[in-house]
Amino acid sequence: MSLVIIFIHLLMLQTMTDIKLNELQLNIINAISRKDKVIAARCGWGSGKTSALVFSILFLSKTRPGTSSLLVTDTTPRYNSVLMPEMEKWLSPLGWTYNHTLKKWTDNHNGSSVWCRSYYRPGTREATHNPLEGLNVTSGVCLIDECQTLNEEVAYKALGRLRAGPSPILILVGLPVVDAWWVNMAEKQGIMPLLFSSYVNQDNLAQEWFEATKMLPPDEREAMIMNKPKPPSGLIYSEFTEASHVIDGWQYKESMTGRIAIDWGFRKPSVLIICYDEELQASIICHEINPREVTTDQLTTLILGIAWPRSQRDKAPGPRIWLDVGVADKAGKARNDQTGKSTFKVMRQDPPKGLGLPLRYALDPVKVDVLNGIQRLKRAFNEKRYLLTKELWDKGERSAGNSLRKALLSYGWDNKEQPKKDGREDPLDALRYDCITFNWNDTSLDKKYTPRRQGGTSRKVKVGGSKTRSF
Repeated sequence: MSLVIIFIHLLMLQTMTDIKLNELQLNIINAISRKDKVIAARCGWGSGKTSALVFSILFLSKTRPGTSSLLVTDTTPRYNSVLMPEMEKWLSPLGWTYNHTLKKWTDNHNGSSVWCRSYYRPGTREATHNPLEGLNVTSGVCLIDECQTLNEEVAYKALGRLRAGPSPILILVGLPVVDAWWVNMAEKQGIMPLLFSSYVNQDNLAQEWFEATKMLPPDEREAMIMNKPKPPSGLIYSEFTEASHVIDGWQYKESMTGRIAIDWGFRKPSVLIICYDEELQASIICHEINPREVTTDQLTTLILGIAWPRSQRDKAPGPRIWLDVGVADKAGKARNDQTGKSTFKVMRQDPPKGLGLPLRYALDPVKVDVLNGIQRLKRAFNEKRYLLTKELWDKGERSAGNSLRKALLSYGWDNKEQPKKDGREDPLDALRYDCITFNWNDTSLDKKYTPRRQGGTSRKVKVGGSKTRSF
């Protein structure tokens, strides 16, 4: 008899309740039994995912007596109104007690415990401090609820609290969203995510409830009931569509003007490499770099592996995208306390120390304004002045960190009609810098920074509609 079956029988005997775990809950318990490193579930409303977390805690307690786990959700109201009642329902009858000061449940029979934390500060969607700081979780198990409202940074911070015990296990559950980060995390570990519609729990839900869901807007029901998420409503760049802006079979030509756009940051910089295609009359985003925790030197090395200044192409170690101009966040003007140089100045050095070209930045308050920049980029998408290669688009879905694809499919407005800052928007910030520099008006590409053909002959290119410019 398997551990899972034994656990269910014990639970039934101890609670005097006829318990029948649904397929989602059974799969999570079985994954714990297999010691999967990441257990990720994306499932519809009413699927029983909250109960699944509580059953997981009980299973861990029975199979690892004395275990200490960490349970994280997004907000305190969510914990108080959803998780707390479910935990009281199942834990209290089994002799668990709750310490309100410590926010800690303890099994008084075998010493197992679970620390409970909400990630966001009350009334905000900001975590200006680490609410998990100070915890020492000895079992190596962390359970995270409502992953769709959090980001993967929470999982990394939680892992940092698992100081002892066996190899860490992450149990991650959330509602259906596009490019769910917790699903991606499981897939990168070679572990299949658990994907279930609301119907996985139909034995515990009234048929009338399912009938009532048919009154939902079709897209919402497809996502939240059938677990078939589509790009959410309220996206900032709703003008962008895969069908209209992703092109297959695009080929780079050395005569194309090459640009680079950078959003600085040690923790999560974003770099886009863009080429202007005269035939398509569009800027083609063909490469992106979104590393974690890199120095300026390391970021430079990553860029030079893909692109190289055209002015020094004879020194390139191999085929590259030839760069003619770049743009970056003006934050790069600040001097480094250790080197005494700004990031802009470092990047202007010849390869391999820098990119060997000047990086531009906007100072005009009108252009710097985020909302103004968003409107210009929205217009540019509407006019198909920016296109993405299919290779870039496909890689973006499988990327470990940020990607332009993930940003485009998640960047939305908050309830105050301001763009949400969730850490996924960095590639779009880089693209916005490019747009306000080179696509602010209908005519793109500043003549000063465009290459000339060998021999000095000029060429006329149609850019941004009917206007032409000579280079």
